[in-house]
Amino acid sequence: MKKVLFLVLVFSLAFQVSAFAETKIGVVSLQRIVKTCDYGKEVATKLKAKFEPLQNDIEREAEEIRQLESEIKNQDLALKLEAQQDRQRDFRRKVRDHQDSVAAYRQKLQSETQKLQKPIIEKVSVVLGEYGKKNGYSLILEGTNIAVYVGEKIDLTDAIIAELNKMKKAGK
Repeated sequence: MKKVLFLVLVFSLAFQVSAFAETKIGVVSLQRIVKTCDYGKEVATKLKAKFEPLQNDIEREAEEIRQLESEIKNQDLALKLEAQQDRQRDFRRKVRDHQDSVAAYRQKLQSETQKLQKPIIEKVSVVLGEYGKKNGYSLILEGTNIAVYVGEKIDLTDAIIAELNKMKKAGK
């Protein structure tokens, strides 16, 4: 009886292993694909051109705040109480305005990034589907950052980037 159960167990495991041997799985990093393909580089250039002046303004505001903070610390003893309070109030207002500017900048940047990356992600989806069918993949997962280990043969990110770059050069 034990031998029969053992044989049944061995055969069932053998059939399961052969079923998994036919399954071909791949993994991609969507973030890396979008950032490093030619389409993504084009988007990054557009974003930089559009948002670099805003970034410079924010950095300039931050520098002004640092200078004002330094002045307040150095001149506090010399100023009258009322003048100190006015400068403190002015400083807090500038800090709030700067924080609002930073939040608005980040929101605009995120919104514009999503808008410009949407067509790229659609193209990546098409390329992944075609690549998977052509190369016999049963499953392609997104998320090399989630996996603890991904073998080089399983990571398809570079292959997908190459396919997207071919597609861009072909004018699609």
